[in-house]
Amino acid sequence: MVTVASALCAEAALAEAAIKHNAGTTSRTSPPMLGPATRRLELSATTVFNPTPETGRSASIRLGAAALLEAPETILIQSVDQPVPADVIRALLEAIAVSVDAAVPTYRGRRGHPVAFAGRLLDELRTVTEEDQGLRALVRRHAAQLAEVAVETEAVIWNLNDPAAYAAARAAVQP
Repeated sequence: MVTVASALCAEAALAEAAIKHNAGTTSRTSPPMLGPATRRLELSATTVFNPTPETGRSASIRLGAAALLEAPETILIQSVDQPVPADVIRALLEAIAVSVDAAVPTYRGRRGHPVAFAGRLLDELRTVTEEDQGLRALVRRHAAQLAEVAVETEAVIWNLNDPAAYAAARAAVQP
């Protein structure tokens, strides 16, 4: 069952999962991209802070990508307002390991988040912009090497940007 956590807890859990996944596979940990709500969060990883989140999600992605000195095997783009179960992340990482460029989860045919990219796309992630539709444009450019990963949780299509959406998501997972 999916548990909807607070934004801070969800981001910390995802960062910890990413750190554990990367343990022993790279010489440094990947930097989680943090926003204002998580400024004081202490992680055993390199963190990157976006001082101007109002410039859009693409700016945060560019900052995080720029902080990576070397391309890791996989880059997972996870929004703090879209927490998902660990098995979704595992499935995306496994899809990328099969040599595709990108992997997106789908729930009942609808694409969602998070999105995983092969590390070889790091330079493209460093240049995404809101004007060119950010990650959507990157996914379209690599459509021939895209894995759509069917999942059993609607959490991948949630967008918890306001209290009403959060309340609806909580109600959906309450027994």
